Amino acid sequence: MRYTSWAVLGAVGAFAVGIWAGQIPTGRSGPEVTMKTVLADFDRYLTAVDPIRAEQRGDLSALRLWPDDSPKAIATYKEVLRGIQARLATLAGAPLPDEDVLNRDLLRERVDLDLEGYASDEQRVPFNAGDGFFTVPNDAADGVVLRSEEEARAWLEKLAALPVYYTTEIENMRRGLATGFVRPRLIVERVIAALKVRVSQPVEANSLLRPLQTLPKTMTKALQAKLQAEAQDIVAARVKPEERTLVNFFEQEYLPRAARTLGITDVPDGKAYYAYLVRRMTSTDMSPETIHGLGLAEVARIRQEMEQLIARVGFQGKFAEFLAFLRTDKQFQAASVDDYLMRTRDIAKRVDALLPGYFRTLPRLTYGVRLVPLEMRGSSSGYNPGSPEEGVPGMVLVNIKALDQSPLYELPAWFLHEGVPGHHLQIALAQERFDLPNFRRIDDINAFVEGWALYSEHLGVEMGVYRTPYEDFGRLSLEMWRACRLVVDTGLHVMQWTRSRAIDYIHNNTALSQATIEAEVDRYIGGPGQALGYKIGEIRIRQLRSRAEASVGPKFDLRAFHDAILLQGPMPLDILERQIDRWIKSQR
Repeated sequence: MRYTSWAVLGAVGAFAVGIWAGQIPTGRSGPEVTMKTVLADFDRYLTAVDPIRAEQRGDLSALRLWPDDSPKAIATYKEVLRGIQARLATLAGAPLPDEDVLNRDLLRERVDLDLEGYASDEQRVPFNAGDGFFTVPNDAADGVVLRSEEEARAWLEKLAALPVYYTTEIENMRRGLATGFVRPRLIVERVIAALKVRVSQPVEANSLLRPLQTLPKTMTKALQAKLQAEAQDIVAARVKPEERTLVNFFEQEYLPRAARTLGITDVPDGKAYYAYLVRRMTSTDMSPETIHGLGLAEVARIRQEMEQLIARVGFQGKFAEFLAFLRTDKQFQAASVDDYLMRTRDIAKRVDALLPGYFRTLPRLTYGVRLVPLEMRGSSSGYNPGSPEEGVPGMVLVNIKALDQSPLYELPAWFLHEGVPGHHLQIALAQERFDLPNFRRIDDINAFVEGWALYSEHLGVEMGVYRTPYEDFGRLSLEMWRACRLVVDTGLHVMQWTRSRAIDYIHNNTALSQATIEAEVDRYIGGPGQALGYKIGEIRIRQLRSRAEASVGPKFDLRAFHDAILLQGPMPLDILERQIDRWIKSQR
């Protein structure tokens, strides 16, 4: 999934402030402080801070808005959050229904993390290796449906306002340059390359025009053509020049002053910032050193399973030779991009047929499989959430840079992670809980979301998805990759690892292609901490399942357990554990 760090992609909406500035009471106390009023105010905060997601929930007031993380807007957000924080404190000992206790505890943790992120001024680095503020327009275009001329006009206003959004981000990055809070040079070079792809694309290929290609048939063809032509004019006159401005900024201002070292702990206040990222991305208090040790232990355990599987297939040779065989043998490569897509869709339908045996509740929202747009080839995204409100399906995104970098033995596990029962199933089920507060339906809690997706890869063994030993080895290779992340991320940002050492470590332990490994290592350099959530979340979910199986005994129902994990929406691991322990008691 395109990971949306609150600082990079979604924490930030002066275009949106006008929706509610001065309207949210920040210091209410006394009898009128209830969870209902607090949740309503936090929902308004979410609409302001992230109008992209708000428009995808059908909020038309957000349709013409871009995020805003200017210092003025951030000051307003902080004031609002401190008021909510204070009101939550007054409810700490209040007698509340169980559901409101859960709402209070989840919201308190979210508000605390948001405030800590704002305190670090992470808006100074609004990008990583492949995603950032410049991919936000793609997110906006992918999730919107225009159903009237009024909505189309609002979208045109949004297009015309994009340069202001980019200008705000440039000013934030200049503040980062002035304070030394910057990304490493190699990450900036990747961003420049990605932006140049955007600049080179013709106007008519711009993703911002996509929503206007599916205007309602009730709209006359003449009006549709007029709106489409206006949109193209805006992209040509305002968006394309601003894309070139971004390239010039990164080449002329940012690149010469980018960090020469790799670790985020090398920049001013970087150690405290990385510690914060570790807490946010893992929803634990584990230290980087503890995580590094956990990674080493997981690598050793998975390596043993891999060696055993190699022995079962009768391969005569060393571990490295088996990896070389997998990376180079043509039997593991698709014949073409179309062939790869067809195989992906075949796996999708096979897995769809298996889901009812393992899940009691399935989402109504469907999903599709498509290639990523050219300008998104540098993104790590494998899934884009849909919108039940807007009738937009989820989308599994196939990103093929070269066929020899996308081996077929990895495909089943990769699909289980990005599609079902991974990201699409989990995210769509949460989106469809319209009875929950909005923040619980849409929260991107990294360790939960990515931990569930990695758990889904292993669940594929029970489901019978892996049909050959090589596909099962591909699963182990992807699990090993996530274990390596615990070692490499902490190694790069705390232990002074070099890029080449990180690349070699993953190369020697997984069957990933060399190009994939290099891109992944750059991803960890550019997005500190995010890669830690996968294995830590998966380990906790598997531990909770083992506990439930042992405690409930013969009455254990896996389908009911999966409901217990998923139907309350994503949550931090400590609160998830508390909820599952309560579920176990109810089952006994």
